[in-house]
Amino acid sequence: MFHHFHGKNHEKSQGSISAKQFIKIIKFLKKKYNLINADVFLNKIINKKINNNDACLTFDDSLKCQIDIALPILNKEKIQAFFFLYTSAFTSKKNMFEIFRYFRMNNYKTVDFFYKDFFLMLKKNNRKKFEYFKKNYDKKYLKEYSFYTESDKKFRFCRDKILNKNIYESIMFNLMRKKNFNYKKIIKKLLMSKKDLMKLKKFNQVIGLHSHDHSTNIEKMSYYKQLTDYKKNIFFLKKNLNLNPNSMSHPFGRYNNETIKVLSEIGLKIGFLSNFKKGKISSNFEIPRYDHTHILKQINENNNFYK
Repeated sequence: MFHHFHGKNHEKSQGSISAKQFIKIIKFLKKKYNLINADVFLNKIINKKINNNDACLTFDDSLKCQIDIALPILNKEKIQAFFFLYTSAFTSKKNMFEIFRYFRMNNYKTVDFFYKDFFLMLKKNNRKKFEYFKKNYDKKYLKEYSFYTESDKKFRFCRDKILNKNIYESIMFNLMRKKNFNYKKIIKKLLMSKKDLMKLKKFNQVIGLHSHDHSTNIEKMSYYKQLTDYKKNIFFLKKNLNLNPNSMSHPFGRYNNETIKVLSEIGLKIGFLSNFKKGKISSNFEIPRYDHTHILKQINENNNFYK
């Protein structure tokens, strides 16, 4: 599972990797696993012929850096991967998730300075929510994601579990004003364009769903709201690429039984999780994934790999 890349005018940020690291990961996977193309992986899942050693590459979140850095490498290596897209990224009503992420990673000396600023603003503007967060923070939250620091987990718990969208976005916009940050200038740099979608199609990458709005808590939506969101997601891709997607990944790895019903109803065949917590394929819509950081750790632990 891949998200952010740095290089070629894309800044280094928390969790991002370089083209060189990506090539190392591909080399490692080819040696240690049966690295197969996305369409082959999909068919093996559907036909129940998948093996424990089979692996494929997946990309989430409609990120421009994936087009600029990862796609040329995939083409050179003749690898077909899954690209799971949230489609509000291609509309005027964009989800602000990536913009907020860019702001916190690039407008503070370190991300911990951002966290300090964020919680000070929350305490100042909504003390009740701040105190509620302090009282209810779950230290086990996101424990399966070992690459997150304790500060990362606290911020995400507050954002995803304590604050509603309006309060969270209000804090973020206040902080951006405080830093004189004009987010409209960096949108094209962060998110794919429709032209980029045509590149993915041209190079035969497998395009799938990642919801329309990329909500942090889609599992809290009603069945009908989830259905509406995923229908928007699939309609956009059908209309603009003349595709009929049959794969997806759950945004933030979150879903419920209603989600599974929705995905089946709109004709999808497989879905990916965002971690390897389950350790096995529980159903076609619960395929576990390793984050690229896990693979890099394996590479670093294998001291003789590049000797």
